[in-house]
Amino acid sequence: EKIKMSVVNRNAHQQAMKRRKMLNFLNRNPLFSSFLLLGAAVFVPNHVDGFVPVPDNHRIVVPATSAGKEDLFVNNIAIAAPSSFHTTHFYSGNKQSTGVIARGKINGESESEKPGFFEDLAISPPYAIAYVLFLGYAFMRTMGEAEGASMEVLQGFFNDPLNPGCNEIFTTIFNLLGLFFVPMACLLMPGAKGQKFPATPFLVGAALGGYGVLGPYAITRKPMTDITKADLGWFTANVLENKVFNYFIAAAFFSAYITSGLLDALLTKDVHEIISGYLDLVSSTAIASASSMDFLILTVAGASFVSEDVKRRNVDDEKTANLIGATTMLLPGIGLALYCALRPNLNEQ
Repeated sequence: EKIKMSVVNRNAHQQAMKRRKMLNFLNRNPLFSSFLLLGAAVFVPNHVDGFVPVPDNHRIVVPATSAGKEDLFVNNIAIAAPSSFHTTHFYSGNKQSTGVIARGKINGESESEKPGFFEDLAISPPYAIAYVLFLGYAFMRTMGEAEGASMEVLQGFFNDPLNPGCNEIFTTIFNLLGLFFVPMACLLMPGAKGQKFPATPFLVGAALGGYGVLGPYAITRKPMTDITKADLGWFTANVLENKVFNYFIAAAFFSAYITSGLLDALLTKDVHEIISGYLDLVSSTAIASASSMDFLILTVAGASFVSEDVKRRNVDDEKTANLIGATTMLLPGIGLALYCALRPNLNEQ
């Protein structure tokens, strides 16, 4: 054991001496050191600390310890004689050697400070208010309904989703809620990069939870209109922007109005009776009232997302964008799907 420890200590001492000789050589030859650092700046990958490219309007500086001033270097690369660098100490056993460390920074910024999650968090009041109202309304309706009323309605959908045996208007609304997340994804995914939260979990969750799941993402997201096709991910560019897929989703929304029996009921039954039956169901069950509120919020929110998406596609006029968004509410659900199918393509670059 003593021999082994002796060998280890001797090797460590030799390595420390080699490092010390190298650092002493660099200190005595500042010109060579500058060329060495310049070569490293050219060949070292950009992600290495100390050689991060920055815009031309920024300066990279190294604080000098000798004169109390900052040395400016060329081509955004911190190059200086080792005598200007801060010093640090390396320890190896009982031996101590002095080395140099160059630390670059952008003027006016701290390299250790990064914005916290809540520092640049922006809350969108309309989406936040809608979210609070939706949760509050759903809670109040759940507390006030007769025991088992909503479960009885849900049991009908579990047995036969297309013909649950309840009002045709509510059957259509309930089935459309499961499709809403697709056109929402078509509208939100192009601007999903750079948001506080990833869009995918919220959009997938919206298939079951509607605005109750999508709300937090809508509240914290920022409008993104300066988007080109080159900015999109593979799935967004090749699936959500694909016209065949968009027309398929539009057809699915159309079919929901037919398979739910609403279209046939409007043509063969008393419209007043159908509407009266729907209002009775809303007043008596929490599932019908909460789902209707959810459907309304998603329709209006989708229209606002359409207005934003229109601006990505070379429509700069605010009134025109808002008008196009508003027209999608004329046919709830179908309007969003049709817009996604008919909208112009994004610019390539």
